[in-house]
Amino acid sequence: MKSSKTNINSYVIGVDGGGTKTAVALADLNGKILARSVSAGSNLRDSGIKVAARNVARGISEVSKGRKGARVVSTFIGLPAVEEEYKDKKGKVMSELKKDKKIARIFSGKVIIGSDQLVAFRSGSLAKNGIVAISGTGCAVHGWNNGKEFLTNNWGWLVSKGSGNWIGLKTAQAIVDHFEEGTERSLLSGIVFKKMGLGGINDLLTFIYKDPAGNLPKLSEYCNEAADKGDLIARAILEKAGREIAISVCAVASKLDLLEKVPLVLVGGAYRSRWILNAVKKDVELCHSGKFEFILPKDPVEGAIRLALENAENNS
Repeated sequence: MKSSKTNINSYVIGVDGGGTKTAVALADLNGKILARSVSAGSNLRDSGIKVAARNVARGISEVSKGRKGARVVSTFIGLPAVEEEYKDKKGKVMSELKKDKKIARIFSGKVIIGSDQLVAFRSGSLAKNGIVAISGTGCAVHGWNNGKEFLTNNWGWLVSKGSGNWIGLKTAQAIVDHFEEGTERSLLSGIVFKKMGLGGINDLLTFIYKDPAGNLPKLSEYCNEAADKGDLIARAILEKAGREIAISVCAVASKLDLLEKVPLVLVGGAYRSRWILNAVKKDVELCHSGKFEFILPKDPVEGAIRLALENAENNS
């Protein structure tokens, strides 16, 4: 879309919802991001509709501040689980958003609530066919190919393998195992206790059980630090996480019968770990050699902006 006098004060908004945070951006009709905000998580499974909608609204309100007379022509809101068990509750999410008068202006334009998986894929590719593997607080691997699509490893923080929560749980288990062996403190436990200001195993358990879904992922970055410093147990946890993600990617690829090279978009904090990233690439290549272009987007919320722009163009 080219800018003109008629659209100088027109904008789109993109929302990338997640378990830990909700990223929101406002952009002009050329896709240039002009304002950003970050609010608390908006995973419908974890937060529920009211809290998720409130956090989304806060982010939208923040990026819209100071833009009197601005016209928001399109808004795309990507949320976890919204195309799964919450698919028939999109109307309730929309109703909650409409209760916040601070964001009323978005409803004069087109507002679409869709999947965070599509947002993640669009952040790295404009292709119609391909796969996105999300690994942040939670996990999801979703693929599309000529009208076919398949989703796996998207069962929430309790059971999704390779996620920040999964890594945090394995890290906590490793620390407990070491404690039960009665040996000296490991490099992994030493880093976790020091970084988190914990006195020992009991403080760690108190911290985890206070909010497992929120606190377990915090252990994953310390697991990576320990791995980088030579802790073999921490390294094994991270490499196993990468292999689990790769297993899901390969399962999706097999279901889709991919015949040509497609993008594999890797989105989420887990891929900041070289141990995880290298394991994913290695195992995916072993099962589907040469089938993927590996893409690591810098800014996932750009996917929501692209989808908002697409919807604005379709509505014009």
